[in-house]
Amino acid sequence: MIKNRISQLISTFFYLGKVKYAPGTIASLVTLFIWYIFMPEDILFRLLFFFCISIIGFFSIKNSLICYNDKDPQEIVIDEVIGMSLPLLFLTDLVIMSIAFILFRVFDIFKPSIIYYSQFYDGAFGIILDDLLAGLCVIIVLVQYI
Repeated sequence: MIKNRISQLISTFFYLGKVKYAPGTIASLVTLFIWYIFMPEDILFRLLFFFCISIIGFFSIKNSLICYNDKDPQEIVIDEVIGMSLPLLFLTDLVIMSIAFILFRVFDIFKPSIIYYSQFYDGAFGIILDDLLAGLCVIIVLVQYI
């Protein structure tokens, strides 16, 4: 019982996923501000943080899915946090981070190419994979232009 409550808390990113309109966008935007305001520039710390939220997020999604009748519930937004965090690993400038946010939302919403097909994997892995690929696409675009 308590495991399900904690999993719900994490998978909805402290209930931001329960927001009626654009919960994924809101969670991504909050992620941007958390990384900008609180994250030190130490890359090892950033990598460790990313690894931890990815593992914790995976298991919280896995445990939360039993509460939903949907393959990828809108309320689960920790996957957006994980996907948005991937390009933020390497960024510290707010303007570039904002561009990364916009690109991430475009890739996550429109799901071009392989991102679209990745969402057909079942369970927590499938829920997270499309967001990780969207984050990877953001990195590829930013590397071309920065």
